[in-house]
Amino acid sequence: MKKLFALMIAVLLALALLVPAMAEAADAAADTAETVVEETEAAAEEAAEEVEEAAEEVEETAEAEAPAVSPVFKKLLEVPWYSWAVLAAMVVAGVILAMSAKRTQWNSRRIAMGAMCIAIAFVLSCIRLFRMPQGGSITPAAMLPLILFMVACGPLQGFVVGCAFGLLQLITDPYVIHPIQLLVDYPLAYGAMILGCLATLFPLKDQWKLPIAALLAGLGRYIMAVLSGAIFFAEYAGEQNAWIYSLTYNISYIGPDVLVCMLVACIPGMARLVNIIRKKA
Repeated sequence: MKKLFALMIAVLLALALLVPAMAEAADAAADTAETVVEETEAAAEEAAEEVEEAAEEVEETAEAEAPAVSPVFKKLLEVPWYSWAVLAAMVVAGVILAMSAKRTQWNSRRIAMGAMCIAIAFVLSCIRLFRMPQGGSITPAAMLPLILFMVACGPLQGFVVGCAFGLLQLITDPYVIHPIQLLVDYPLAYGAMILGCLATLFPLKDQWKLPIAALLAGLGRYIMAVLSGAIFFAEYAGEQNAWIYSLTYNISYIGPDVLVCMLVACIPGMARLVNIIRKKA
């Protein structure tokens, strides 16, 4: 019994001596592991910095070797697509007008007729039967004098008169947020009414050609208004699609305005005005 008791005491003493040693060994192992982790992280950071420096050197070398781009060219690249589209349309229109200048006869009577149609259309446009909150109004057939001139004198002279009327509207009632929007909403919108000249190609009586011309002219103006609304006034659409909003908004006033023009164009004797304007001096 005494031997068993002595053996137990010896075992306890041995454990008491081994536990501190084992704790010290565990602490040393933990310190070693932390040191290894820190050294690994430091090496990784150094490697990452070296990679970044190498990438920067490559970029600098590429920029130095690349041809210099002028600031003017960079600004041209930043121009929106619709600006180029409108510019191209104006260039094409200018080329067509220049090529057909010899065939276009602007005599004193034709100029006087164009000025008179612009004046009558302007007076009628000042009489607004209804005005929309974001622009646009319904008038007592303000477009009809322009349509009469376009049908009588053709698309080239009609385009000039339509653009002149649009510039007059710009002077008296401007709403401009962008240079391209200015062109689309004013000179080009009324210049696009030359689509009404297509009515002369239909095999119909003259009394029916004028209402069709009013419809086609309104379509040309509507197309330009939709483009302007969807591109430059998209913020008014809110969560709705900008194109759907523009289609709906512009038809709400251009549609009734075109309908009034068509009804007035159906008045007997109205088609004779086309021949009076077309008559040469």
